[in-house]
Amino acid sequence: MEIAALSPDVPPLAACALQQHPLYGAALSALGVTARRLAMRREGRDIGQVQIVRRRFGPLCIDWLPRGPVWQADTGTGARIEALRHLPASQPGRALWLASPDSPQDAALFRPLGYRALMTPQYVAELDLSPTQSARLAAQHGKWRNRLRRAQTSGLTVHARPFDPARDDDLLGQELAQRRTRRYAALPPAFTHAWAATAPQATRLYLARNKGRTVAFMLMLLHPPAATYHIGWSGAQGRALSAHHLILWHAASDLAGRGFARLDLGHVDTHGSPGLARFKIGAGAHVRPLGPAMIRLRP
Repeated sequence: MEIAALSPDVPPLAACALQQHPLYGAALSALGVTARRLAMRREGRDIGQVQIVRRRFGPLCIDWLPRGPVWQADTGTGARIEALRHLPASQPGRALWLASPDSPQDAALFRPLGYRALMTPQYVAELDLSPTQSARLAAQHGKWRNRLRRAQTSGLTVHARPFDPARDDDLLGQELAQRRTRRYAALPPAFTHAWAATAPQATRLYLARNKGRTVAFMLMLLHPPAATYHIGWSGAQGRALSAHHLILWHAASDLAGRGFARLDLGHVDTHGSPGLARFKIGAGAHVRPLGPAMIRLRP
């Protein structure tokens, strides 16, 4: 088994989560965070890829494997476990290893290697963009679809373009104020700026306007063949007009037309954020479990 550094120019073996895409690593590197992308090879053939984020907290060094690895589809279970076994020894220095596998099946690969769960798995909502527009409309819940239809006749217009840090900084400020009011966590605005600086065409900003005034927006990060919802904001008028329903519908249609296969809508928390969970599920998204956050307790 060989573990080798992987160039950012090499595409992922398959559609992957944002955290395993090279564009994510490039944004972190622009912020001064160490992100290593590695190929796991057997007999000269890539069987998997992984992106590891290294952080230091005083004397403590942590290597974190988020939402991965990305496997070649025909790689067997034994070969996958063997590859993961070799990862820690391939990295410089000593570190505490954490992993957040992308599925319960991947989590099972870590357990024989001494990893144990730190917390219960989260769930993620994914919107399949491959069906026809009419099929995606039919997959929506009735109340969600009714809100969309009302938004379509409310006079709202939706405009889409790449995110412009100089032009759109006020939008980031509005969203930051919103997260403080609603007490939710998200990546800092500096990450958004870093992503836009390293991959300016890998952003898609959707703005809902009423009488020329922006009342809501959503920002998607593009990592083909998938896209990920990053941040969004809605004012009182936007909420009254169901602007986010209209934005998400336009975004899904726009991305599907551009060849994207999936839109990741982020975590689903039916207890802590039931309204947001209903919004994502009502849009027709499929909810699936991730693996639990895990810590490596023994070599």
